[in-house]
Amino acid sequence: MINLYANISMGHENDFEVIQKRIVAAAQCNADAVIISKATPKLSIPKNKQYVSIESKWGHLPYIEVAKKSEIDDLNAKKINDLVEEIGIPLIWSVTDSEAAVWVKEHSNSTKIKIHFEGSRNKELVRFVCENWTEVILCNTDYDYTKELIQKYFKPTIRQNDLSLYHTHTKFPCQIEELNLSNLDEMKKEFRDCPIGYEGRTPDIYPDCAVALKDVDFIEKYLGDDDTPEGPVLTPKRFYDFFINLNQLEVANGRI
Repeated sequence: MINLYANISMGHENDFEVIQKRIVAAAQCNADAVIISKATPKLSIPKNKQYVSIESKWGHLPYIEVAKKSEIDDLNAKKINDLVEEIGIPLIWSVTDSEAAVWVKEHSNSTKIKIHFEGSRNKELVRFVCENWTEVILCNTDYDYTKELIQKYFKPTIRQNDLSLYHTHTKFPCQIEELNLSNLDEMKKEFRDCPIGYEGRTPDIYPDCAVALKDVDFIEKYLGDDDTPEGPVLTPKRFYDFFINLNQLEVANGRI
């Protein structure tokens, strides 16, 4: 069966009540794991945007200050660890840079980690991650580059089948004509020993449901709150609808 991952990272603003509701909703919607992002704002935000004033729940502040306040802190990390253990849903951290990965290593015992597509070409990050986690999810940004990473960082240190690869689009949201889903077929041919997955960023659920017919191993969708507007971040109801449609397609495809 396809594993369904719920990415709950969008707009939580380090509010544990929001994070808690999303983790519980993910479990209720039959997600196989939750994904939470961790970034270092000074590294992830372009320098020309860091001190642009933006509106936030803390008032008008420079973009970088809002981003810092919105990052999950040490206290909430502990609460998240306790919650996912209590309800029995695995937690996968998605990291954009080495500093974020070091923080996750210090504040979580999760065995699986995802390298955000923005960090997939950061060789120092890839090296650190493959030395410290037994299961790694990596974005395939370029075939030759991915093969180089596998040869250099993964094969000498961990079994290759502990590495999963995923396809996505950099735009959020992205349009149907930009999906390039044929890339999944090529990835399955080129990387036969690796589980292959997909991160969905379309405003609708149906193109992402169709990915089930590609025989991928996992699909990631974004999960928000009950009042989340229509878009690539789903309300719990739409996320559950996605799960139901995905399940039906797997039955039709003979995987269940």
